[in-house]
Amino acid sequence: MKKRMLLGAALVSLLSCATQGGAKPDMKEIDAKVAAMTPCEKVHALIEGHSKGFPMLKLQKTEARLLDVWKARYHLVGDACQVWQWGQGQFSYMCALSTPNQQTAMDYYEKAKMLTAECLGAQWQPQEGKRELGEGLKTSFVQAGNKTVVGIHAVATPGLFKDEWTTYYFVGSPNHAL
Repeated sequence: MKKRMLLGAALVSLLSCATQGGAKPDMKEIDAKVAAMTPCEKVHALIEGHSKGFPMLKLQKTEARLLDVWKARYHLVGDACQVWQWGQGQFSYMCALSTPNQQTAMDYYEKAKMLTAECLGAQWQPQEGKRELGEGLKTSFVQAGNKTVVGIHAVATPGLFKDEWTTYYFVGSPNHAL
């Protein structure tokens, strides 16, 4: 497992250097390396990539007035994860998966929580509870001295014509967590 984590960290470092040094990395090579990564390697790469702006994750960019958004290269929940940037150097990785009912959202929530706990190990402490806003649950994984948090949420998302539940996966600063 340590060998795989080192592979993920090495990939993040390699891509960070390549993107900061002006040389463009080979996207097909990056895609192949990402495809070979385990889910745990991806979780560790997200944590390592947070302070660098997630260089290996960014694909197509959409600019908004207060926020830049990139489609993400891989998805830990659903298939529509994004990298968000606002201000100078403030980045977050966010996934959202809408489901037709609470039970389905809770299944995704529990699977994501178990995977994250397994990948991060005992040095990351889960903090579980109800959400402050809206109906639902949240788990935040924190590590002493680390400025990155991993959060998983299951949230009621009432709509005009039907009610749904959404599962979120977040990697970023504790100040920006849901």
